[in-house]
Amino acid sequence: METNNPGSAPVVKKLRILLAEDDQINQKLFSYMLNDIVEELLIASTGIEAVNLHKEHSDIDLILMDLKMPEMDGYEAVKNIRESDKVVKIFALSAFAPETQKAAANGSDFNDYVGKPIRKADLIKIISKHF
Repeated sequence: METNNPGSAPVVKKLRILLAEDDQINQKLFSYMLNDIVEELLIASTGIEAVNLHKEHSDIDLILMDLKMPEMDGYEAVKNIRESDKVVKIFALSAFAPETQKAAANGSDFNDYVGKPIRKADLIKIISKHF
């Protein structure tokens, strides 16, 4: 993480991000919030689609995984991804804060969590802890 000057927001390198989120409004909101730090943004609307996009794009830096996804929930999708990739950073996304905290804290396959709703500055701050 770098900063432009003291007191400024963290600057994160441009990342390849997979957003696994079934709600189209949230997809647009996260796309907007990530705009400054994204080199490439892939969007999956189902857990199965997230797993398949990860297989097709081995250079993903970060996965933002909604826990409540159709066809395959976020927990199962992450287990599938972790079978082939132990390195990629994966953050749990949920509107239920205790659920996301539990997902990230239980020694699971998640590296961190993001509670919804979230402000852009807070999202960038969480990401900057890892990059």
